[in-house]
Amino acid sequence: MNDYSFHLNITQDIGHGMTLIFICAVAILLAVLIDLSTGVERAKKCKERIKSRILRRTISKVVDYYRLLFFGVIIDVLGLAFVWYNMPYCAVLVAVGVVLIECKSVLENYKEMKSPASKVPDAMADAVDAIASKNMKELIDNVTDKEYEHTKRTEE
Repeated sequence: MNDYSFHLNITQDIGHGMTLIFICAVAILLAVLIDLSTGVERAKKCKERIKSRILRRTISKVVDYYRLLFFGVIIDVLGLAFVWYNMPYCAVLVAVGVVLIECKSVLENYKEMKSPASKVPDAMADAVDAIASKNMKELIDNVTDKEYEHTKRTEE
């Protein structure tokens, strides 16, 4: 009876892992297709020719990304030797890395098109700078107030 429940747990874990790996593969494909569409849109807006060589490069990029994902899956299979290794961590990490790379490429395409979407990272950086400078101003004010109170006490 106990062996049967162990078998069910292993199959359930493998099914869960395969589902996550499939989601990673789909996320990679979607990220590359979004990058391709923004690249084509940028080329049209900049009046550049869309060459088949560039489209073939997209296919080879997807194949390369899937190779990386497959290496992540191999590492994850080796990780199954450990009790605490309960999901395909490496495959998820590879997929997140690929999606971030493609996201950067999409933002570069938007910058070249001079689209309003290209200003999002700059606006976020400005907001962080404003928040940081406000916090720094408050910190400086607090330090100077405490310093003033300290010098006032020592003078009395």
